[in-house]
Amino acid sequence: MRALETERKFANWLLEIGEGKSGDNVMLPDICYPSEQNPVKQLYGDLNLSTIMPEELKGRAILAITNDASIDINNQMLACLPGKTVVYEAVDDIVSDDPNDRLTFPVEFINSLTPTGMPPYK
Repeated sequence: MRALETERKFANWLLEIGEGKSGDNVMLPDICYPSEQNPVKQLYGDLNLSTIMPEELKGRAILAITNDASIDINNQMLACLPGKTVVYEAVDDIVSDDPNDRLTFPVEFINSLTPTGMPPYK
């Protein structure tokens, strides 16, 4: 089973990185260089995302190096899904009894954050 061997090698490679055994420079294995440059298409192929069942998506993941890359991939996926896009807006204010919090967390800083699992600030 060639696929299982490749998966086992990849899992061991990830463990070595996580345990700090890979050194300062990490070399990506060949499996990390996809021929398809669109990660959504590579992972999901030509699946019809408007009729897909959750079971078909289980066990699939796209790893991204930065939050910006992750947000870009999320936006690509959301564009494939049926239905209207809903935009949630927030209030530009800090709720705190401590006046120093306004200095520590300026509105511009808060607006620049995109917490994991949340849509971009609007």
